[in-house]
Amino acid sequence: MSRGQGTNFIAATALVAGALVMGCITPAVAQPAPPAGGAAGAQGQPGGGGRGSVVEGRYDDYTGFTKLWDGQTFKNWDGEMDVWSIEHDAIHADTIKTPGQHHIIYVGPGAVMRDFDLKVEMKMSATGANGGIQYRSRLLHPAHGGSMDNPLGKSLPAGVTTLQQAIAAGVTAVPEATANAGGVGGRGRGGFGAAAAPAVVPTCTAKVPSGGGFGGAAGRGAPGAGGAAAPGAVAGRAGAPGTPGAAAGRGGRGPQAPNPWQVSGYQYDMSSENNYTGQLYEGQGRSIVNSPGCMVILQPGRQYVRIGTVNEDPASAAHPYAGLDGEWNQLEIIARGSTLIHMMNGKVITVTVDDDPANRAYQGIMSLQLEGSGQIWYRNVYVKSLDKPMEFPKP
Repeated sequence: MSRGQGTNFIAATALVAGALVMGCITPAVAQPAPPAGGAAGAQGQPGGGGRGSVVEGRYDDYTGFTKLWDGQTFKNWDGEMDVWSIEHDAIHADTIKTPGQHHIIYVGPGAVMRDFDLKVEMKMSATGANGGIQYRSRLLHPAHGGSMDNPLGKSLPAGVTTLQQAIAAGVTAVPEATANAGGVGGRGRGGFGAAAAPAVVPTCTAKVPSGGGFGGAAGRGAPGAGGAAAPGAVAGRAGAPGTPGAAAGRGGRGPQAPNPWQVSGYQYDMSSENNYTGQLYEGQGRSIVNSPGCMVILQPGRQYVRIGTVNEDPASAAHPYAGLDGEWNQLEIIARGSTLIHMMNGKVITVTVDDDPANRAYQGIMSLQLEGSGQIWYRNVYVKSLDKPMEFPKP
């Protein structure tokens, strides 16, 4: 490990430790109460010096956060309005009725985010759903032409709110059938770029179910050692990476028009089968880069170095998915410079340090996503942006 990589590792470790102190991460062992008659401190020095006090954070404490969804309308949000709806006080989509990969994007004030804490609550159907929260992402479809510096790109023509309207307006089109057209499915790359097979150094011992985490059918194929998919083999995500015009959707649907609302970048991944929930996936980029339970440094040349385990049993963090009858799962993303932390119900699921300047994102937009063949519900979308983001040099 180079000196620079070692520095980033120390910084990431310090960030996780800091999250423990701030209450972002629930400690496994309760802290002792401070001595009676004074605040916690060194013996004989009540209220001063010593290790200081530990404050237990609460997920539902939104002090300093901005509410991104008003709970009633889609004001400041953009997506396919024949896919996304408001149901039971939540943002809802159903890919049984509307197959494909669908995003609803926050486009209001502060849409381009850099360093932040993001909180979202989620329920999903017991089978078939494959959801995600995109962040530090961008709209790469040519209709938008988004980039790292301008993640939103251009706006679509007025009145275009569905894929069919986009096709009618000439914004996108169904490509001619090709030899690869029958392989559309899962997380097809949408023709925006291929992901090379990574080199993985396995040192993570997290146990991730290879089939249904709650007794459901197997999802995207069995993860390899340490819960990671084999390099280059992203099972269940049919369709060759980089296939021109291969829109995300279900296998065997034939060629589909690339979706103008496709969002590309970091994703907090989740699935009904619960074998991918909380992992870091990069759409239209490096694919799966950190499996549930692991701490990884992403290095240049698509080298993914697993340096440890942050959760031996990450699947146990999720409340069982049972549609609207299930409990709300509380998701949290902490982004600080090149360090990205995914949490679920107070448990750390992944810690990633992105030391790959050619591929990492220092800023971007946020969206809620669903694909597969199931349903998802999102609510209570809150963000706390840092006034002065940590130094993060552009490549």
